[in-house]
Amino acid sequence: MLINEHSSDRLKLLRLPLIIGVVFVHAYDNKIGLSSGLGVLETVSFSSKFIPNLISQGVARIAVPLFFLMSGYFLFLGFSWSIENYRKKLFFRFKTLLVPFIFWNVVTLLCVALAQSIPATQVYFSGENPQVSTFGVYEYVNSIVGFDQSPISYQFWFIRDLMLMVLLTPLIWLIIKGKGGGIFLYGVFLLWFFNCWPVYIPSVTATAFFYAGAYFAYLNISLFALDRFGRAILASYLILLLIDTLSKEYLFNSYIHNFGVILGVASALYVSRFIVRVKIFKNVLMWGGGCSFFIFAVHEPLLTVLKKVAYRSIPPSSDGAGLFLYLIIPIIVISLSMLLYLMMMKFAPKMLSVISGGRLKIEEESQRSNVEF
Repeated sequence: MLINEHSSDRLKLLRLPLIIGVVFVHAYDNKIGLSSGLGVLETVSFSSKFIPNLISQGVARIAVPLFFLMSGYFLFLGFSWSIENYRKKLFFRFKTLLVPFIFWNVVTLLCVALAQSIPATQVYFSGENPQVSTFGVYEYVNSIVGFDQSPISYQFWFIRDLMLMVLLTPLIWLIIKGKGGGIFLYGVFLLWFFNCWPVYIPSVTATAFFYAGAYFAYLNISLFALDRFGRAILASYLILLLIDTLSKEYLFNSYIHNFGVILGVASALYVSRFIVRVKIFKNVLMWGGGCSFFIFAVHEPLLTVLKKVAYRSIPPSSDGAGLFLYLIIPIIVISLSMLLYLMMMKFAPKMLSVISGGRLKIEEESQRSNVEF
């Protein structure tokens, strides 16, 4: 089964909004570690709590599950098991995932080590984490790969888990092909819903949603199969999103939130059918989707750096100022990332292609073919 052009476009235009969501998820934390101590912006007013919870802890939280869902779907789309097919999948993902994974974590590690050694920038480190200069061999490898922690460029935990799911393709294929494929799907989603998971890597989110995407692809079920219920799903999601946002302090919130994530994923897929019809929105988001991986890669530690500089230079004196910084810093980060992307595309396109996992070439080929997302 090959995905048609219309469905391919609908998924492509979601990439930029989802990456923006990831940036806002990471912008939520109001704790800033400096050499003078841990600074915390105390939020008191309703709006200063409601808006970040609505955006970062609500809408934006559908981004990672939906990315895993799409990744599993496209990996297994039209896939039939053979050693040769598996080898081809691994080789392709080596270029698109492993190379940028190693590059960005090594660069981040070097930047942190340099900043820790310069007196002018040492003040921006709390001292709670060990100095890079004191690392042994395991600490260096662990900070890059993240065996028992997030990688030093911590958003790349997603890529780490995704690479492991790709490696587990033979096992996933056996489960899907077996009689218990559907049972496993229900079981892993129950574990995700109740946050019961025995291992650190891969995460339960990666396992549940990647497997769901693979399962749907194997059964030739479109990711847009629920479009006919789209209005009811979207309305239910908006109601549940409001309840989720207003109940963050209650123990039952995690269940409300997880149910909302499922509805939110379905709602995002449904809404894409309307966005793709508006030419200007489609063109902007399709172009922005091309630089989405680069934004993902560079937004940290850029986001943290800007937050520390802002909070140290102009400490917010009110909830309104804190809310302004929460909203404006991610926008600046995304804008700077796009500007750097454009500069590299003009002056260093080959390097940009390598550190983006060859995605410049993939984007060019996708203009001629709709086989691969």
